[in-house]
Amino acid sequence: MTSKLLVRVTSIRSLRPGPRGGAIFSGSRIDPAGRVLDAGTYTVVRARANVLPGVQPEPGQWWEIEGQRHERAVEINGYEMHEQQIEATKAALIRPSGEHIVTLMAENPHFQGIGRVKARRLWERFGYELYAILDRGDAQALAGTLTAECAQRAVNAWALYGDADTLRWLQDQGFDIRLGRKLLEFFGPETASKVQEDPYRLLSFCGAWSEVDAIARAKFGISPEDPRRLTAAVEEACYRLFTAGHTLAPASVLTRTLTSILGGTARNRPLVDKALDHGQTNGSYVTTESGVQPIGAAAMESIVAQAIANRLALQTDTELLTDEAANSLLAEYETAEQYTLNDEQRQAVHLARTHPFACITGGAGVGKTTVLKALYKIFDAAGVNVIQMALAGRAAKRMQEATGRPASTIASFLRTVREESLSGPVAIVLDEASMVDIIAMSRICEVIPEHARLVLVGDPNQLMPVGPGLVLHAVAATEAVPRVELTTIKRYGNAIARAAGSIRDGHWPTLQCDGSGEATFLRCSSDEAELAGAVLKLYLDDPENTQILCSHRRGAGGTDGLNASCQYALTRYQPGLTVWNTARDRHERSGLHVGDTVLCTRNLWHRGLQNGSMGKLVDVEQEPVALHGAEGEEVGFAVAWVLWDDGVRRPLQVDMLDDIELGYAITVHKAQGSQWPRVIIPVSRHRLLDRTLLYTAVTRAQQQVILVGDENAANQATCNLPRAKTRSVGLSTLLGARSNQSLRRAMDIKAQ
Repeated sequence: MTSKLLVRVTSIRSLRPGPRGGAIFSGSRIDPAGRVLDAGTYTVVRARANVLPGVQPEPGQWWEIEGQRHERAVEINGYEMHEQQIEATKAALIRPSGEHIVTLMAENPHFQGIGRVKARRLWERFGYELYAILDRGDAQALAGTLTAECAQRAVNAWALYGDADTLRWLQDQGFDIRLGRKLLEFFGPETASKVQEDPYRLLSFCGAWSEVDAIARAKFGISPEDPRRLTAAVEEACYRLFTAGHTLAPASVLTRTLTSILGGTARNRPLVDKALDHGQTNGSYVTTESGVQPIGAAAMESIVAQAIANRLALQTDTELLTDEAANSLLAEYETAEQYTLNDEQRQAVHLARTHPFACITGGAGVGKTTVLKALYKIFDAAGVNVIQMALAGRAAKRMQEATGRPASTIASFLRTVREESLSGPVAIVLDEASMVDIIAMSRICEVIPEHARLVLVGDPNQLMPVGPGLVLHAVAATEAVPRVELTTIKRYGNAIARAAGSIRDGHWPTLQCDGSGEATFLRCSSDEAELAGAVLKLYLDDPENTQILCSHRRGAGGTDGLNASCQYALTRYQPGLTVWNTARDRHERSGLHVGDTVLCTRNLWHRGLQNGSMGKLVDVEQEPVALHGAEGEEVGFAVAWVLWDDGVRRPLQVDMLDDIELGYAITVHKAQGSQWPRVIIPVSRHRLLDRTLLYTAVTRAQQQVILVGDENAANQATCNLPRAKTRSVGLSTLLGARSNQSLRRAMDIKAQ
């Protein structure tokens, strides 16, 4: 049956840009005045790209749809609803969604009292006329939809924050609301001119080349050979290499990547060559003896290499104390700690004492922290201020606990460092350095002065950086760098140590299979549900001392599924935390219950929390409780209370909920630098599963580690080269060359 319907879009089910794409969206049938015709029926529209008039469907839009229609009954939340499905043969946009102005008014706090519902009512009542009403400050015209007070507040806020021309332009161009909001925040009133000047600037905001290229060519008339397009394509190719972790690539790889971006056919080769010429002329990449480098990657690696080389070249006044004085302090340390440093540890201390740059490597449990504590005795005696840091919050916290000295994340250091704190003798100690990418390391090297000593501590066999580059790996492989590797394991049981060492060396160990030993592998089906069930059963044997560590998040065997399973088994009957949703005018579940283990996923310094802080939800308030500052002022409302792993009971506020999640199971990346008595590791085939991930996970266990799942997958991941070996970087070559130059220059000066 062919029908013609007027539909207001309520949600987007599927959206594929491009000439072969299309959209599936849901909506309500309405009359020309916007009234819903049947609240018990909704419409699902399927429209191919050639039917849509070059505009993407968005919630709030009115569409006139013509096509074949059929109906079916469906049950939603216990209610029978009638779904009309229509295959669109014609589609016309009757009224834009107004989502750009709706979102501004709903989310900007200065439009207080105007939520999304009221803002959308204004748009549906006035349409484009709403811009003119607000521009002329006509609060009376809004009074039919808003109270007089709210209407006046709206026109006052619009005078400060409204930009009718830009919002109207975004609306007319059909930009996605999220993209439009980002553009408006960055460019402000210049949004239209900046995007028209170079549409490929959109790549910085929405990221998808296919989407941006389609917009640039369809909406702004960019030709395939336009220099702006060619330059942007080269930058996109460099960006893809960089985000894949590479800071260097053979020229053929850049060419291949660029070919796929511009079309992927042999006929495009002249266009690819032309783009490469544009990219080199404009400085998108540089060519070296080893390959090509994105200009940003080359600059960052150069900063790091030069900072290290400058310290290696220092030949005078770098030794702290005399050998005799240092050894006397170490003897005092050993007596106080009732611990004898082994030869490797003693060598590591003296290395960092006598060199302004030093690298201390070694696996888990070899006493790297012991070396630092001993080294700090010498730094203290020499008047050197120690600044400790690590990439992750949990690693920084562990560093602070182990050494008894303040430690921060790299992000915190970079955000709060003051020049005066680095003015005197100072040593920067960077722990868990294997995960530090070239972006973070270059920023550190830019911030710290040349006189600052720098000590890198870590294990190249553990997880590599999530971001680009391989800093510790390159440093550890450079002959000119003063380095000591600690090899004697002291921390965990013999079975765990043997298993970890075997995995580190690329050999799958023989493990017990009964679940009672220190290191055990329990085989089970690769079916995710069965794997999750086996992990849950083991976890429930000793939840207070156990942490589940996963390679990934999605699926029943990832952190998402296992957290849900653990919560269901342990706390489903405990009081749940509900919060008031002002947009929907109702209470909604937060997903947390009393007794849940929780994880903080972002640095909340003002709340005393770091990314990786873990705790237990111990109480839920029936009604929000006012919190007060030191002088009695109101500073927020507590909806629940969490006992965190630093022993402090802190209030949980509504604005924190987006950064709090269940923590029964966490990723191995979140666990680096931490330890638990008992660790369970689900194992299934996954692109992130490799030797370094297994080794890192196993070495988080103090007393027992249990691997569960597909042993063949674990065996193969262990025997294969770690993923770090597939990453191409230029720092090793650059560091070697810069170091040799600096050392030769220092020797020439000394000879004179």
